[in-house]
Amino acid sequence: MKRLIAILTICGLLFGSIALAEDMVLTAKIASVTEAVDKNGNDYVRFIINEARTMNGINYNVGVPVMAFGPTVEQAKTYKEGDVLKAIVKKREWQSRESYTILAYMP
Repeated sequence: MKRLIAILTICGLLFGSIALAEDMVLTAKIASVTEAVDKNGNDYVRFIINEARTMNGINYNVGVPVMAFGPTVEQAKTYKEGDVLKAIVKKREWQSRESYTILAYMP
């Protein structure tokens, strides 16, 4: 019984510490656009946007990828560098790097 409680406690701590990403509205100027094909032959579009950040009183910009997959690709192909992207996105982290995945476009 004590072992079961210990295992459940450890699992709760591990899964409780994982942050669940929420959908959010993103409005940003597109710094660059790349159209490509993944290893399965599916088209995707990668936008790079610049996000302003501050650390220890120092302001800096970071290029963050915004990815369009599947049904969002066709509309993504209509955007070009310098356009303002307004979309509902899901923020994600992969290998300690942040990125966004487009879920829907906003007018």
